[in-house]
Amino acid sequence: MSNLATRLDVHFTALAAIGAVAGIGAIAQNSQAAIVSSGPVSIAVPNDIDGVYLNVVTGASGAVGPSGWDLNPYSAVAGQFNLWGATTTTWLGNAGVFVIAGGTLIDGTGTFSRPGGGTNVGTQVTLNASNLFGFQFTNEAAAGQNQFGWIRIAFGATAADRTIVEYAYENSGAGINAGAVPAPTAGMALLSLGGLGLLGRRRKN
Repeated sequence: MSNLATRLDVHFTALAAIGAVAGIGAIAQNSQAAIVSSGPVSIAVPNDIDGVYLNVVTGASGAVGPSGWDLNPYSAVAGQFNLWGATTTTWLGNAGVFVIAGGTLIDGTGTFSRPGGGTNVGTQVTLNASNLFGFQFTNEAAAGQNQFGWIRIAFGATAADRTIVEYAYENSGAGINAGAVPAPTAGMALLSLGGLGLLGRRRKN
């Protein structure tokens, strides 16, 4: 190995180590620690009074509530869209608005409710697009701690056509920004930076 190649190896190894310690969080945009994400999913929300019940910790879902279910989007009237939950303070709805923008902070300072059949949230959604909603729930797997999360629901041409496509929650009890995803692990960050280093070395050779 030439002296130049040796020096480049040392240089890029050092850069990877520094990035793994100091810059891991910067690699994933809109990332936070302690976030648990579903990743991409496709859970249909039937256009009926049952809708779908979802346990955000286990991922179990169905027309009949699975054990420990947390969220229940449904239709009180066919063609509408309604929100139910395991508690009366499940869904974030500041000023009665339940569809939220990406980056919205979901934490204990928000106003949470369970709007149910009296509130047709279908009038708030953007059709032919995915819409974000915030929620809080009791995590039985974390000694009953109250935790916060977000869920993304894709709507078709009508409010009756909807599918849960992703959700996430903050596993420490801290707040979470709508759309935030888990930060990459140290190993993944190191691999990413190492790959950049090898690319830089090849370009220099």
